Amino acid sequence: MNVQAHLFSDDLPAPDSPPATTISLRTLKIDADRLSPAQQRFNRLLARVQKLTGQIETVRQAVDAHRPRQVRELAELEQQHSALMQRMALWLDERLRTKGLTAAQKRMATEILISLSEALAMQGDAQMQALHDRHSPDDLDAKQGASVQGMKDMLEEVLGKPLGAAGDGDDLDALLHAAMKEMDEQAQAAHEQREAQQAARRSRKAKTARQQQAEQQQTDAQSALRTLFRQLASALHPDRETDPQEHKRKSALMAEANAAYRRRDLTALLTLQLRVEQAEPGSLARMAEDKVAALNLLLKDQVAALEQDLSAVEIRARSEFGLAPYAAVNAASLARTLAQQRQQLEQDIAHMNQDLRRVQDDAEFKRWLKEQDRLARQVDPFEDLDLVFGPGGFRP
Repeated sequence: MNVQAHLFSDDLPAPDSPPATTISLRTLKIDADRLSPAQQRFNRLLARVQKLTGQIETVRQAVDAHRPRQVRELAELEQQHSALMQRMALWLDERLRTKGLTAAQKRMATEILISLSEALAMQGDAQMQALHDRHSPDDLDAKQGASVQGMKDMLEEVLGKPLGAAGDGDDLDALLHAAMKEMDEQAQAAHEQREAQQAARRSRKAKTARQQQAEQQQTDAQSALRTLFRQLASALHPDRETDPQEHKRKSALMAEANAAYRRRDLTALLTLQLRVEQAEPGSLARMAEDKVAALNLLLKDQVAALEQDLSAVEIRARSEFGLAPYAAVNAASLARTLAQQRQQLEQDIAHMNQDLRRVQDDAEFKRWLKEQDRLARQVDPFEDLDLVFGPGGFRP
């Protein structure tokens, strides 16, 4: 077996046997009778990487398993829900063509009709968009344009500069993407400016031994990452293989190495070394203390990146499935939220059916309009942003 003699060596041995299918991160753990402080820190950081990686995978698996269930259990109810909204909008349109309503009652009925038809039109219902545009003083396209322009004005105020060509158009998602990109660029520019200022200040001062040691560790860390990647690239380069199967295998492994190097994923590169038998399990225990300390800097960065990844995965899941802002994301919380959503939809559908029966009687219809007016005045616009309806029936 060709074994890597030293992680920081420029010797580039080639593998002579196929890799194992999987290598656990536990294999990288430094195991010795007495661990140095750097080795202890390496093991702690490695355990943190393993835990975060597992948490991310658990969340993704829970989300992937839950998504079809969410669609399956809510699709029929949501269709019933939309159908009832459409029925009420059409009924109000017909009722407004007849006499017998006061100006206040007409205003309230029109507001409800506009709200219901707008919500359905936003889902792609062309009939409801036409109905909305007949009754609303502003057609839906104008409303959407005003909404986008308002969002653009607010974002430009926050950014302190125009969004430029990236912010043109009427696509709200594209606008938000352009704004986020601009914010990221501003943050990166500010970070680079601070780094330059700090570097300038440091250059004017004599460096302490501790600062010199920290800089050397950073240099060693970068060197370790490059050396690991160079060793793998030399061993795995697919263009050197004439056998089609071996070319395919090395192409896949090389793609893994490229991706790991781009994201500075030390553990992925180290496990790849074990898979292609460039290193022995336990070789890290024989590494010099300063080299282990350098690897710890890479592991620390990897932990920070994984923490951000976990947060992003959880935020997306909460947004997609309607979880509370700080709720745990797991199978139990997703199932609990789905049950609540189903119950709420069933209650809304029951209230909406009741309302549709009530409005068939003209006296009840007028009482219903009065109730809806009162409910609308009680709604907190920051709490009920959809402005369509809630428990108790339809409301604008």
